[in-house]
Amino acid sequence: MKKITFGLLVAAAAILAGCVVTSVCPFYTEKDLVFEPALVGDWIKEGKNAADYEVWKFEKSAARAYRFTLIEADKATVMEAHAFKLQGQLFLDIASIDQDIHAIPPHYLLKVSQVTPALRMSELNHDWLNGLLGKEPNAIPHHLVRSGDKPDDRRVVLTANTAELQEFVLKHLKTEDAWKDSFEMKHTQSK
Repeated sequence: MKKITFGLLVAAAAILAGCVVTSVCPFYTEKDLVFEPALVGDWIKEGKNAADYEVWKFEKSAARAYRFTLIEADKATVMEAHAFKLQGQLFLDIASIDQDIHAIPPHYLLKVSQVTPALRMSELNHDWLNGLLGKEPNAIPHHLVRSGDKPDDRRVVLTANTAELQEFVLKHLKTEDAWKDSFEMKHTQSK
């Protein structure tokens, strides 16, 4: 696998600190897509120290797609983002744009609870999902990928098709602990 492809996959899987839930298939269909103009621009996520500082840059790349650039202290990663709605709830599906034949770009889901004046989002809680799958292994098609040195260090990769993903997300949209605490980003007003 090319070094750049591996780097993009690692960056996409580590958009936010900690274990993240990724999917092989997108979380949206074409009919679910929306374009949210208020997303366009630069958003700042300030951390506890300089290494945690991030800029998320959304640029319109197609009628209902965004070029998403994650700018961190030591690197910038370019991906593709799609805004979509399920039962009125706004989500973002973020995926690598590198289409190497050796890798399937992971899709990463964010639930958007607010766009203005600040962007507030939350991610699917990996620990909650891992616990659910431990009790109900057939809750959704998935694969556990080793993500560390310990045998218990495993990351959940969803292998469900888009319809199954959407059914699962909607079923757990209001499930306590299914979504991590939201994080907020401030717009730099540079549209």
